[in-house]
Amino acid sequence: MIDDEPASGEVSSGAAHSLLRAEHHIIRLTFWQTILSVVGIVIAVLALYAALTESAAVREQTAAAVWPFVQLMVEDYDKGEEAGFSLSFTNAGVGPAKMQDVRVSIDGKVTRNWSELVASVDGEAGAAVNRNFISDRVIRADETVVMLSTNNADLARKLMGAVTKPRGVVTFCYCSIFDECWLADSRKERQAVELVEACPDFGEETYIN
Repeated sequence: MIDDEPASGEVSSGAAHSLLRAEHHIIRLTFWQTILSVVGIVIAVLALYAALTESAAVREQTAAAVWPFVQLMVEDYDKGEEAGFSLSFTNAGVGPAKMQDVRVSIDGKVTRNWSELVASVDGEAGAAVNRNFISDRVIRADETVVMLSTNNADLARKLMGAVTKPRGVVTFCYCSIFDECWLADSRKERQAVELVEACPDFGEETYIN
């Protein structure tokens, strides 16, 4: 007895059907692989964004924790025969301040040191004064540095009228430990500071005391 052999058409049809099913499986597998790849990329992007956001937030918190705020302080008194005057800088912030250049001008003329400042107000050249450097130094939080002071009554009264607004102008710049810098001008109300990319170089106009 001889078995009937399948027709060639039936064989071709079965092979084509098997091939089609295999292609469908491959397509489905490729589809899900693509979906998983896209999901993986999205998760990676979200993780990176979260890390960057967290890093920026941490930096902002850290910067706020060491934020400096330097104020120019003018103190004077006049008791008839006695008078005194002092010009100082106080860091009222919570972090150290890196002082950069300071510029002092009286009636539009820059004074680069104590002797020029005294001469600008027609003060006595030999008057007793106390001086301290302020440029290129660090002022700790809650620290006050007296740049200049005198108990010479005549000179103190002259400085009172000259250094205070509008005749006198004191401009200074300072930075935080993260190199965020602020420029201050004594002519502005409440000593409003301006955030700048870098402190200006006053060059020969820098007050060196």
